[in-house]
Amino acid sequence: MRGLIFILGLIISTLVQADIGNVTENSGTAIIKRGKEIITITRGTAVEMNDRIETKNGKVKITFKDNTVVNVTESSALVIDDFVYDPKSQSGKLNLKAAEGTVRYASGNIAHNNPNAVNIKTPTAAIAVRGTDFVMSVNEIGSSMVILMPSCDGPQCTSGKIDVNTAHGTVSMDRPYQATIVETASTPPTPPITVNLSNTPIGNNLQISPPRTMSGANVIAAAKSAAEKTGDMKKSENDKDDKGHNEEQSAKDQQERKQVAAKQQQQDEEDEKATKKIVIDVTQLGIEVGDSSKPNPHITKLYKDRSETEQVGWQYESLSNNAGNYINLAVSTESKALLIVTQDRLIDA
Repeated sequence: MRGLIFILGLIISTLVQADIGNVTENSGTAIIKRGKEIITITRGTAVEMNDRIETKNGKVKITFKDNTVVNVTESSALVIDDFVYDPKSQSGKLNLKAAEGTVRYASGNIAHNNPNAVNIKTPTAAIAVRGTDFVMSVNEIGSSMVILMPSCDGPQCTSGKIDVNTAHGTVSMDRPYQATIVETASTPPTPPITVNLSNTPIGNNLQISPPRTMSGANVIAAAKSAAEKTGDMKKSENDKDDKGHNEEQSAKDQQERKQVAAKQQQQDEEDEKATKKIVIDVTQLGIEVGDSSKPNPHITKLYKDRSETEQVGWQYESLSNNAGNYINLAVSTESKALLIVTQDRLIDA
């Protein structure tokens, strides 16, 4: 008798866990990888634990048994690690991972009743949910952008709260459209930056063309700048050295940052040198033209025709070493001037 009860309980448990939600909307091509099985998604397709949902050119909306809603956009992947739900008590647990691309999450009954029972992850961060709606966008190397969304439309809408965590720090967000960037699992999330998502569709465009802040700055650049100002980046590096966590990755990240910084410094020095050279040459134009002991290779005389008998002015011309910056200044004997400046191979003036 006990054996029969055990078997019945096992069967019931399996049935309950098997169907944990279903696809309520879909478009384009998307699949579920379930073990060795590959299932083409259509509307109504059931989802199970350990499923990996992959979208190609399609979009998928999944509604779980507790009314949690997850939207998976094009070229994205979502892994359902765990889902247990009791409809009577409206309690359970939910573990999801946005593996790549862009995924939007909206809380259901499990999160509303016990936020600690929900565990949402990206390759670089863990997100503690306090009953709300947010977007996770993961690029090809795992760097994550997390944006807190309003729970409804309209100016009066508010948001819940989420905590974005790594081993080296936590950032809390509680206002609509706040965003944080988590580059690696061994760095802290950047301080929250408010982004402007008006008339912006939520999809992988967030990676291709990152949203702007309210002042118009690129959110990734603004987030990094905010992190540098607070000292979080430097603190994180010191923590990693002190604790010995992820030493190999830390050394690699540090080396890459040094290379980027050195390259940028070299470019800045070249630009500054070129700028100073142009300023000096232009200001000394009258002296050097009239003084044969100080010839300037950048300066030539301008004549009315090819006979070179009637001079009409002078010309200053200079090209940077990388051929990206160019200046051409023509000054006539009548004090008229024509100036052309090209920077980074684009005409500026």
